[in-house]
Amino acid sequence: MAIERPLLDILACPIDKQGLLLFEDESILYNPRLHRLYRLPDSYPVMLPDRAEPVTEDEHQRLIKRAGHGEAIGTAGLVPQEVADQLGS
Repeated sequence: MAIERPLLDILACPIDKQGLLLFEDESILYNPRLHRLYRLPDSYPVMLPDRAEPVTEDEHQRLIKRAGHGEAIGTAGLVPQEVADQLGS
């Protein structure tokens, strides 16, 4: 079950209140600014600050590279390619 577009348009990180990167194939939402990810059990976002999982630098780079290749969907106005360009994909 995919997250519907209206929800993606407003879905933001509960910590910094900014957009996220959605990787549907991995069922995660990723905050590239804070290096935190949120899992999507059963395709439902669990957006609680204490559920954010830190990622390693290697994992961060992997996700940014994927975003740069068009493999992520941005939420709340976040543009994946711009994130990848800024963070060095």
